[in-house]
Parts: sequence; structure tokens; C-alpha cells
Amino acid sequence: MIIQFFLSLCLLSLGWNLAWGQTKSGSSKLEVRFRVYGNCGACEERIAEALDQKGIVAGGWDRIKQEVWVVFRPSKVSLGQIHRFVAGAGHDTDLLKADSAVYNALPNCCLYREKHSPH
Repeated sequence: MIIQFFLSLCLLSLGWNLAWGQTKSGSSKLEVRFRVYGNCGACEERIAEALDQKGIVAGGWDRIKQEVWVVFRPSKVSLGQIHRFVAGAGHDTDLLKADSAVYNALPNCCLYREKHSPH
């Protein structure tokens, strides 16, 4: 029981350090994960392009987990903006639904709503 407590404490500490790492210049970075829906490699490329923005240090999409991970500088870009970038590319997030016109313009292989029905 005590060992589990200390292991949990260590993991929590490690997670905190990863989420709030410091750059050499002293500005903080934050790592987050959130749900993003898609189907294929084309979706992955589109989502990666949407994450190629000022203030985003790194990011990617896990097709199996339907999850994006992003390392960003909150002083340069907000989490809400990141959700808007992804939704603007046609992919629903757990906070924003992509505009139907943008979604419907995706290639057929990328039409995920019928499969996942997130909203």
C-alpha cells in the first residue's frame, strides 16, 4: 500500500514536470492531449499541418487513440486556438465541432463522423 502511494506520487511528479517543463530562455511550455477524430494517414497529415503554428513546439495525432498531443507555449498560443486550428482543418475535437462545409469537403476516406459519432 505504501509502495503504491510512493509510485503514484512519483508518477504524478513526473507528469507535472513533463507538462510544465522550462525552456532555456525561461518561458514555460505545456503539453496537453485531447480527442481529435479522423480515419487515415491523410487525416494525420492534415492534423499535423493544422498544428504547424507559431507557439506550438511539437505535436502529433494518434490514430488508434483518436488523440492529439501538443507541446506549446501558452504565452504565444492558447489551448482554445489550438482546438480552432484543428477544427478549422475539418476535424472535430472534444471541445469544437468542425464546420460542416469544411468536413464535407474532406476526401471520402477522411469522413469519420459516421464511424465515431462524437457529437
